[in-house]
Amino acid sequence: MRYLPALFIVLSIFHASAQHVPVLERSVTLTAQNERLDSFLKRLSHEAGCVFSYSASSLDVNRDVNNQFNNQTTREILEIVFEGQVKMKQKGVYIILTPLPKSSKEVTISGYVVDEASGEKVESATVYNPVTLRSVTTDQYGYFEYSVKKPTPDDYKLIIKKLDYTNTVVVAPQKRSSFQKVSISIDKDKLNNVGESISKPAVKVWTWTKNSIASINLGNVQDTIHRTWQMSFVPFVGTNRKLSGSVTNDWSFNIIGGYSAGTNKAEFGGVFNINTGNVKSFQAAGMFNLNGGETKGVQLAGTLNLNPQATQGVQASGFANLALQNMHGAQLAGFLNLTAKHTEGAQVSGFANFSKTINGTQVAGFANVAQHVNGSQIGFINLADSIRGVPVGFLSFVAKGYHTLELGADDVMPVNVSFRTGVRAFYNIISVGMRPEQADSVTWSFGYGVGTSPRIVKKMYLNIEATANQVNKGNVEALNLVNRIYTGLDLQVARKFGIYAGPTVSIRVYDTTFNRHPELFTYYTPSVQYERTYPRHDLAMQIWWGFRAGIRFF
Repeated sequence: MRYLPALFIVLSIFHASAQHVPVLERSVTLTAQNERLDSFLKRLSHEAGCVFSYSASSLDVNRDVNNQFNNQTTREILEIVFEGQVKMKQKGVYIILTPLPKSSKEVTISGYVVDEASGEKVESATVYNPVTLRSVTTDQYGYFEYSVKKPTPDDYKLIIKKLDYTNTVVVAPQKRSSFQKVSISIDKDKLNNVGESISKPAVKVWTWTKNSIASINLGNVQDTIHRTWQMSFVPFVGTNRKLSGSVTNDWSFNIIGGYSAGTNKAEFGGVFNINTGNVKSFQAAGMFNLNGGETKGVQLAGTLNLNPQATQGVQASGFANLALQNMHGAQLAGFLNLTAKHTEGAQVSGFANFSKTINGTQVAGFANVAQHVNGSQIGFINLADSIRGVPVGFLSFVAKGYHTLELGADDVMPVNVSFRTGVRAFYNIISVGMRPEQADSVTWSFGYGVGTSPRIVKKMYLNIEATANQVNKGNVEALNLVNRIYTGLDLQVARKFGIYAGPTVSIRVYDTTFNRHPELFTYYTPSVQYERTYPRHDLAMQIWWGFRAGIRFF
């Protein structure tokens, strides 16, 4: 007796959980031999825990039932007893039974999809027609219901697909509604080849939710279907229906946006285009294009082009182009171009270009960044690890390029410190200088320049440079610019040490309205070769020969 309370609790829990299962999906075991239909329905209602509501005259309750049902659902039992010609509608515990209307406009193909080995119902299997591409998915009890509009005398073909299962074809008559129990088996080849499922990252990238019907279909229908053209309003609302993610098209027209397995000739999207597979020839969208496979041809977007796989052709967008593999062709963007691997061609953007390696040209309004460059970089800032070519910009830094620290003197400043960076073919110069003197304010200068340093012989180079230095006494108060053209020799006497010297042509431009300019020449007074004033602009100019000399650390 002491075990009765525990047994009662267990039975109560089991009964409560059973009530959560819909009446039509509750499993029942019954045997009927020459039993009137009304009597059989009464027993079935007792076993299933439901109440049947029907018209005795419309269902012919006087006929006999002769069947044995072993652990079958209420729905399946009713389908067998009525031979698929009854309509079932559940309201609470009530099941309303009415004869199917005799209509030539629509028939219903329904049934269960079960695992052949275990007999378990298969949830989220895709059931579709290969011609119309209309599809449904099985519910959590493995049940599906497929409506056929305007049936014909021919048999109707349905394909059932489920991830890791073999494809199964069902042929059903269109003359009347029918019920089928379809068994599908595990595809051992796919099950063993685990890498096949994880080698398609685009499937996970382009699915919005794991539970969406479109996502389920995309996982089940992994082999592609081909169509000459398609038109859609938004993804999965179009001629390819909910199977659009498994269909490749020659021509694709998307009013707002489209979602497909690939495009062979051209695709147009009012807002966006999304393809899980390859895209060829031409693609244009008002906002963005996202392609999971390879892209070949012209890709145009108002905002963004994103290609996780290889790209060949032209990417052009108002904001950014992102190629996550190799890019062969040209990227044109209003703001940013990025290639995660190799670029063969050109990157042109309003702000920045990034590529791991590039054989070609980068042109940016602000910055170009690449690990290895075989070609040129043109931008305000250029960064590279190595380059075979020329970086042209305000500041270029090449890790394996040319960069020196210089200590020297010229005809104006006895102490100058300069930094050169870039490559010998073209480098940037940043410099500061000062004049040691006993005064309230220090005379100093800062400047910028560019230069080139071709080799003459081993360890000796020719320097050709153009610089501009603002000379001040104390604060910067007025224009006092000393511009120089320098041609000299650079002798590398040791591995990281060199000396340089050479003449300069100095051109001074200064503000004539300011009378506190520092005295230029204190240690050396050159002969001014040319002098002129420009009263209209309050400027004056002086030209003289000068010199520069010093040491460099590489």
